[in-house]
Amino acid sequence: MNLIFIIIISYLTLYLVIWLHELGHSFFYWKYGCKENWLKVSVKPYLFFSTPAPVDEEKAEHLTTKQNLTILYGGIVVNLFLAFMIIIVIEITSISNNYIELFLYQFVTLHLSEAISYLVLGNIYLVSDMKGIANIKPILRPINFILGILTSVIYFIFIKQIPQYILPVILTFNLIAIICMGVGRIVFTYYYSKKIT
Repeated sequence: MNLIFIIIISYLTLYLVIWLHELGHSFFYWKYGCKENWLKVSVKPYLFFSTPAPVDEEKAEHLTTKQNLTILYGGIVVNLFLAFMIIIVIEITSISNNYIELFLYQFVTLHLSEAISYLVLGNIYLVSDMKGIANIKPILRPINFILGILTSVIYFIFIKQIPQYILPVILTFNLIAIICMGVGRIVFTYYYSKKIT
């Protein structure tokens, strides 16, 4: 496999995963009347500071607790749902193209790693969506953490079935993505909290 194609496919997959995560939030903002177009989100080419913006902040201030929780969970639900759908696709089909196989395995692992970074890391150091959830319903924090641990177990079981020829690429890219997502969320949360005060 060509290294340039591996990097391009991996980057585009990560971009797609982040875009779909933000779309999960955006859909519920739209459903609750805070957005005109749920397909419009802000995902920068450098991937940091991605948001479901533009959102009508004035309308968002009047959402109920349940609506806010639904919006906050929207991205993680998309991550988990799509990861499990593609796991099923991988299990029931035989893939003969190496690049498609790379994309599908990256797609699953990056969705799972994003969910894990929220549910586990985001609960250890409250950031982003997890900070919002914990502020609204603190009782959900340990539940989210347990869900994150269960998702981690699924992640490691899935990793074991990845073909050896693409495993180092996937592990490397997932590690980079998890570190960047974790650091990025800490910076974003700090920046956003300073902007509000």
